Amino acid sequence: MANCEQIYREYITCLNSRDLDNLKHFVHDDVCYNGNQIGISGYQKMLEKNFDEIPDLYFTIP
Repeated sequence: MANCEQIYREYITCLNSRDLDNLKHFVHDDVCYNGNQIGISGYQKMLEKNFDEIPDLYFTIP
């Protein structure tokens, strides 16, 4: 079984590669954001908007 650090690194890689079809491996179907249940489709739309508005958006792990 993968450890939390490995899973988190894979999630960040998923985001940085804009591979949003694979969010389902890291995000629960009923994800909440800022206290609102938006579901994985809402989370994906939010990320797509962020990537459109900030084309060079890139996540790093310190």
